[in-house]
Amino acid sequence: MAKKCPSCGEELKGEYWCNNCKRVFKCPIPGCEAIIHKPGTAECPRCGLFFEDYLKNRKMYRRCPKCKKKQGLSEQQCRFCRHWFNCPTCGDKISTNTVLTCARCGTSLR
Repeated sequence: MAKKCPSCGEELKGEYWCNNCKRVFKCPIPGCEAIIHKPGTAECPRCGLFFEDYLKNRKMYRRCPKCKKKQGLSEQQCRFCRHWFNCPTCGDKISTNTVLTCARCGTSLR
C-alpha cells in the first residue's frame, strides 16, 4: 500500500516531498536529509536550503545569517558581507556571526 500525504491526502511518489501540496518531509540534500516536522517550513533547519527554489528550479540557495542575502549552498563565505558559513580549515559549521575564531580548530575567521 502506498503512503499518502498527511496534508492533502494525495499518494506520495517519493519520501522527500509531496508533488501536489509541496510539503517537504525530509531535506532532499544528500548528507543532510533532516526530518522536517513542521508543515510550511521554508528552509532546512540543519543546512539552510530554501525549499521553494529547490522544488521549482532545483537551485540550491541558503540565506546568510548576517546580511540575509541569498547565497549558494556550496559557498563557505558570504559574497556580500564575508561572513563564514563553515570554517575554511576544518569545515565545522559556524553558528553565529560574532565568532572570531573557529571553536573546533582555532582558525581566525576575520
